[in-house]
Amino acid sequence: MQKKSHLSPETTASPLVVRYLNKRYRGGPWANRDISFIAKPGEILGVLGPNGAGKTTLVRQITTELLPTSGEIKVVGLDVVSEANAVKSHLGVMPQEAVLFDYLTVYQHLRIFGKLRGLSSRCAARRADELVIELGLIEHRDVPIIKTSGGMRRRLLVGIAALAKPLLLVLDEPTTGLDPEARRMLWGLLNSFREAGTTVLLTTHYMEEAEALCDRVGIIQQGQLLALDTVDNLRSQYGYEFKITYSLDTDTGDKKTSDSRTRGGVTGEPLTIYGADEQGLVDQVRSLRARQISLSRTSLEDVYFALTREKELPNDRTD
Repeated sequence: MQKKSHLSPETTASPLVVRYLNKRYRGGPWANRDISFIAKPGEILGVLGPNGAGKTTLVRQITTELLPTSGEIKVVGLDVVSEANAVKSHLGVMPQEAVLFDYLTVYQHLRIFGKLRGLSSRCAARRADELVIELGLIEHRDVPIIKTSGGMRRRLLVGIAALAKPLLLVLDEPTTGLDPEARRMLWGLLNSFREAGTTVLLTTHYMEEAEALCDRVGIIQQGQLLALDTVDNLRSQYGYEFKITYSLDTDTGDKKTSDSRTRGGVTGEPLTIYGADEQGLVDQVRSLRARQISLSRTSLEDVYFALTREKELPNDRTD
């Protein structure tokens, strides 16, 4: 059986190429299975999946922390296994669990980590001043981290990852635990990096975030990459373009066509019909004793559940 691949011929200039990547922990489950994809220059590529889907394991192999069981990863043409030190010079990384120093200020963090990334004292100070502005933390420049909010700390962590202006930023669930306002401020920061030409690989389990922020989205489940494309293309290829949600006044049953899907089924409870054509859906509902009708386009969440239900994998759990 031929392996499904998300590779394309444009691999030479690509900031990240992953080929048939597998990772199995000794005596444990397969965490990644035959994952292949290419990150394009200057895009935000999202990897979406639930906790335990294998996202963090994928990230840790890209950032040279874990050795693959098999397969290949290249960052700007460099192999992450045989050329790990060179790869690190092109990467900016924000791990899922990252610790800051409570009594250092925002500016001190940036200046010190800039020097640790190999910048001269003068360059580190200049870059720290630039990032304080880019991060929107001017008023908190000299505030100890212990006195800042969770959103400010997450922005600072992203700034630390971006200190050396890397070609590839790898961010593992950077908005976890943030309130909606802080999350959107961080989205704005990531958009600014994309506009500057940086490629961002972003893992998340927030579907709204993936849909709003990412140029392309990969859906990963139990270590397998089920699909990778733009949200619009995923909707048309794997799901349906439109849905109608409605309720029935009496037990009339639910009428379907071969071009639709339904969810629900108990009289009086909301039912949802999916279809490629909105007029066809309206015609279906018109023939029923329907009330509280709502027509909308399908979301990434609809695609996600359609994919994961259809391609559920047996046996091993992943990390």
